[in-house]
Amino acid sequence: MKITFALSILGLTQLPATEEDLNLAYRDLAKIKHPDVGGSEKEFKELQEARDYVKKAMIVVNYAKKPISAEDELLKKKREALKAEMLKRRSKEDHKRNLQGTWGIGVITFVVVLIVLAAAMRPSFIQWMVSRSPVEQMATVVHSDQVNQFIIQWEYNNEKVIKTVNGRFVEGRWLLGDAGMPILKGSEFIVVFNGSNPDYFLLKDHFISPQTAEVYFHVLKYPLAEILDVSSDDSEVVCLYWAILDEFGVDGLAHVLFSQTPLRKNWSHNERTFRAFHESEDFIKLYRSCSP
Repeated sequence: MKITFALSILGLTQLPATEEDLNLAYRDLAKIKHPDVGGSEKEFKELQEARDYVKKAMIVVNYAKKPISAEDELLKKKREALKAEMLKRRSKEDHKRNLQGTWGIGVITFVVVLIVLAAAMRPSFIQWMVSRSPVEQMATVVHSDQVNQFIIQWEYNNEKVIKTVNGRFVEGRWLLGDAGMPILKGSEFIVVFNGSNPDYFLLKDHFISPQTAEVYFHVLKYPLAEILDVSSDDSEVVCLYWAILDEFGVDGLAHVLFSQTPLRKNWSHNERTFRAFHESEDFIKLYRSCSP
C-alpha cells in the first residue's frame, strides 16, 4: 500500500500532525464504514490497514525530525570511530593477506623455475659428470615394460650395474630410445658412464652391436623390400640395409621403419622425414648402388 492511497482512504491529503488527529479521522470514518452500521467489511478492513500504515509512516517521519541529544551524538561519534577503526584494521588484514598471497605465488614460481632449470640442466650435468672419468661398455637390454621404460645391464669391476632408462612409446607397440629405433630385449648398445660413480651414465643407443644390427635387419627387411619392390629375401634388401646403416647409422634405419607413420605419432621419424631422406642425393646413390 502506498502512503498516498492510505491517506486518501482516511480522507487526508498529508500526514496528520499528531496521532490524535489520525485517530480522529479514523473514528469518523469507522462510524460510517463499520459492518455493524451497514458498512462494507472490506472497506472497513482497508480503513484499518490505512490507519496502521499511516501510523507507521508518522513514526518514521517523527523519528527523523527528532533532535539528536548530546548523548546520542556522542554514541554516533563512537560508532563512527569504531567503524573507521574496523575498516582500518580490515584494510591492514587485507594488505597482509595480499602480501602473503604474493609471497606464496613468488615462492611457487621460484620453485617451478628451479625445477625447470634443473630438468633443463640435468643432461648437461650428467654429461659433465661422465666426462670426468668416462668408461665405455656394451650394455644389454634385460627388460622392457613396453610403455615408457626399459632396464639395461652391464658389468664393471666384476659387478653388475643395472639402470632404468626412459623411452618413448609410439604406434602402440614400439618403445624407442633416443636414436629412434625400437628397444628390444637382448639388444646391445654402448653405454658411457663415470668410472667412479656409474649412477652417472649416458646410453648411446645409436652405437649398436653386430647382433643388434642383425635383429634390426629382420625388422626392416620388409619395409626395404617394399621400397625396392623386390622380395624380402632378395640380395638388394641386404645390400641397401647395410649401406644405410654404414652411411646414415641407426637414424637412417629409423626413417625407413617409420616411413608410413604420421607426424603426430612420431615427431622424430615419420612419413615426412622419410620423404626427405628418400629424396636425398646420398640415399639415391645408395639405392642405385644396390640395384642391378
